[in-house]
Amino acid sequence: MEKVFYIDLAEVMTPEELQSELVKELPLPDYYGRNLDALYDVLTESGDGWNIIFYNTERAQYRLGKYLDALQRLCREASEDVRDLKIRFYQ
Repeated sequence: MEKVFYIDLAEVMTPEELQSELVKELPLPDYYGRNLDALYDVLTESGDGWNIIFYNTERAQYRLGKYLDALQRLCREASEDVRDLKIRFYQ
């Protein structure tokens, strides 16, 4: 069964705030390391059947720059590695 998660990036100003949003919205384990490597591990180990929708990314792109680029790249790679993992980014 698919699980849908909505992550609003409108108010995210820093990578730390982005990680806090992920912790708040996704069922991450207690030991989650709050970094992109840890996110990739969780997505590839537990993300089967997840549909993650990031929205209000235009503002976040301005604030986070290369960090958001890295997140998007990581999500693409994880989606390629996990058959039923969907991750989308909307402005």
